[in-house]
Amino acid sequence: MPLAKVIVKFFASVREAAGVKSREMEARNIRHLLDILVQEFGPPFRDTVIDPDTGELKRFFSCMVNGRRIELLNGYGTELRDGDVVAIFPPVGGG
Repeated sequence: MPLAKVIVKFFASVREAAGVKSREMEARNIRHLLDILVQEFGPPFRDTVIDPDTGELKRFFSCMVNGRRIELLNGYGTELRDGDVVAIFPPVGGG
Protein backbone atom coordinates (compact mmCIF):
# COMPACT_ATOMS: atom_id res chain seq x y z
CA MET A 1 0.00 0.00 0.00
CA PRO A 2 1.40 3.43 -0.93
CA LEU A 3 2.09 6.13 1.62
CA ALA A 4 -0.50 8.88 2.01
CA LYS A 5 0.38 12.52 2.65
CA VAL A 6 -1.59 13.65 5.69
CA ILE A 7 -1.64 16.57 8.08
CA VAL A 8 -1.26 15.61 11.74
CA LYS A 9 -2.55 18.12 14.30
CA PHE A 10 -1.46 17.98 17.92
CA PHE A 11 -3.40 19.39 20.87
CA ALA A 12 -2.56 20.40 24.47
CA SER A 13 0.04 18.09 26.10
CA VAL A 14 0.49 16.19 22.82
CA ARG A 15 1.45 19.48 21.16
CA GLU A 16 3.89 20.22 23.97
CA ALA A 17 5.50 16.78 23.57
CA ALA A 18 5.79 17.17 19.78
CA GLY A 19 6.92 20.78 19.96
CA VAL A 20 4.78 21.73 16.94
CA LYS A 21 1.09 22.43 16.25
CA SER A 22 0.98 20.27 13.14
CA ARG A 23 3.15 18.40 10.70
CA GLU A 24 2.74 16.97 7.23
CA MET A 25 3.63 13.29 7.31
CA GLU A 26 3.47 10.22 5.08
CA ALA A 27 2.04 6.98 6.44
CA ARG A 28 -0.05 3.96 5.45
CA ASN A 29 -2.36 3.76 8.45
CA ILE A 30 -2.71 5.02 12.03
CA ARG A 31 -0.39 2.40 13.54
CA HIS A 32 2.32 3.26 10.98
CA LEU A 33 1.78 6.97 11.63
CA LEU A 34 2.23 6.55 15.40
CA ASP A 35 5.45 4.61 14.81
CA ILE A 36 6.75 7.44 12.63
CA LEU A 37 5.72 10.08 15.18
CA VAL A 38 7.60 8.24 17.95
CA GLN A 39 10.70 8.06 15.72
CA GLU A 40 10.44 11.73 14.77
CA PHE A 41 9.64 13.27 18.16
CA GLY A 42 11.42 10.74 20.39
CA PRO A 43 11.02 9.95 24.10
CA PRO A 44 9.04 13.07 25.11
CA PHE A 45 6.32 12.20 22.59
CA ARG A 46 6.44 8.47 23.27
CA ASP A 47 6.32 8.89 27.04
CA THR A 48 3.42 11.35 26.85
CA VAL A 49 1.25 9.61 24.26
CA ILE A 50 2.09 5.90 23.90
CA ASP A 51 1.21 3.09 26.32
CA PRO A 52 4.45 1.08 26.72
CA ASP A 53 2.53 -2.18 27.17
CA THR A 54 0.42 -1.95 24.01
CA GLY A 55 2.31 0.46 21.73
CA GLU A 56 -1.02 2.19 21.19
CA LEU A 57 -2.33 5.47 22.56
CA LYS A 58 -2.52 5.75 26.32
CA ARG A 59 -5.93 5.33 27.90
CA PHE A 60 -8.34 8.17 27.20
CA PHE A 61 -6.17 9.68 24.47
CA SER A 62 -8.07 10.20 21.25
CA CYS A 63 -7.18 10.03 17.58
CA MET A 64 -9.45 11.25 14.82
CA VAL A 65 -9.24 11.09 11.04
CA ASN A 66 -11.20 13.83 9.28
CA GLY A 67 -13.21 14.41 12.46
CA ARG A 68 -14.10 10.74 13.06
CA ARG A 69 -12.72 8.75 15.97
CA ILE A 70 -10.56 5.83 14.81
CA GLU A 71 -12.68 3.52 16.97
CA LEU A 72 -15.55 4.23 14.56
CA LEU A 73 -13.34 3.50 11.56
CA ASN A 74 -10.86 0.61 11.46
CA GLY A 75 -8.98 1.43 14.67
CA TYR A 76 -5.20 1.46 14.35
CA GLY A 77 -5.57 -0.23 10.96
CA THR A 78 -7.46 2.77 9.56
CA GLU A 79 -5.91 3.38 6.15
CA LEU A 80 -4.89 6.93 5.36
CA ARG A 81 -5.44 8.80 2.10
CA ASP A 82 -3.79 11.87 0.65
CA GLY A 83 -5.22 14.98 2.26
CA ASP A 84 -6.54 13.31 5.42
CA VAL A 85 -6.32 15.32 8.63
CA VAL A 86 -5.34 13.32 11.71
CA ALA A 87 -5.84 14.91 15.13
CA ILE A 88 -4.36 13.56 18.38
CA PHE A 89 -5.85 14.72 21.68
CA PRO A 90 -4.93 14.02 25.31
CA PRO A 91 -7.67 13.09 27.80
CA VAL A 92 -10.15 15.92 28.21
CA GLY A 93 -10.71 16.98 31.79
CA GLY A 94 -14.07 18.16 33.00
CA GLY A 95 -15.60 19.54 36.06
